[in-house]
Amino acid sequence: MTHQEYRQLSSDLQQLLKTIPLHWGAIQNDGTDHKINMFQIHSFADLEIRIQNLSEEDKNYFRRRWFLWKCAQCDEYIFCTNSNVTANPNSKDQGYDIEFNGNSQLRFDVKGTVIPKKFRDNIDVIIQDPTEMVRFFYEKQSCGVRDHVQNRLFVVHHSFRSPEREMVLRCHWDYKENLYKEYASKISSSSNFVHYQNVKSGVIFIFENEDKSFSHKFF
Repeated sequence: MTHQEYRQLSSDLQQLLKTIPLHWGAIQNDGTDHKINMFQIHSFADLEIRIQNLSEEDKNYFRRRWFLWKCAQCDEYIFCTNSNVTANPNSKDQGYDIEFNGNSQLRFDVKGTVIPKKFRDNIDVIIQDPTEMVRFFYEKQSCGVRDHVQNRLFVVHHSFRSPEREMVLRCHWDYKENLYKEYASKISSSSNFVHYQNVKSGVIFIFENEDKSFSHKFF
């Protein structure tokens, strides 16, 4: 992605965020994914044409899936604007998206997500120690061939004003540019990670506070 492509895509996503469904309609799965080749669709208008004959549930699934995929591309691009972050040269490799410090032990698949409903009653506990949440992500969040275990960097969006405002946080690119720069400057092999099976995960929380300000926390 070039800088100009990033600027156009990030702007387009900000315009679309109020139209995207808040719920998948189904857990992410290969069965629905195979109904269209979403990864060849690069505009929302083209997506709407391709899904016009699907059920409303499947339409909402692909609207959200496509939007989050494009948000992920922007997140990866922003990370890679930092001199110590490189993208996986093989775009078809599902093993990792980005690498920090030229260190193969710091390769991560970047996952934008939210705090699951089941953890929101104890949100302060999860923010202090996201281990149980990360385990939930690995075990419950998707079902398909793309759901294999690898190092992940979870970017967790949460609005204390209203959970439905997650899309605003996902598209707050100006804030993310500074945030990812800070994270990239601090990460090392000795950083705190959540360990699951034989892999590790970093966690970045991005918050919208009740006073409309924004903040973040690294685990």
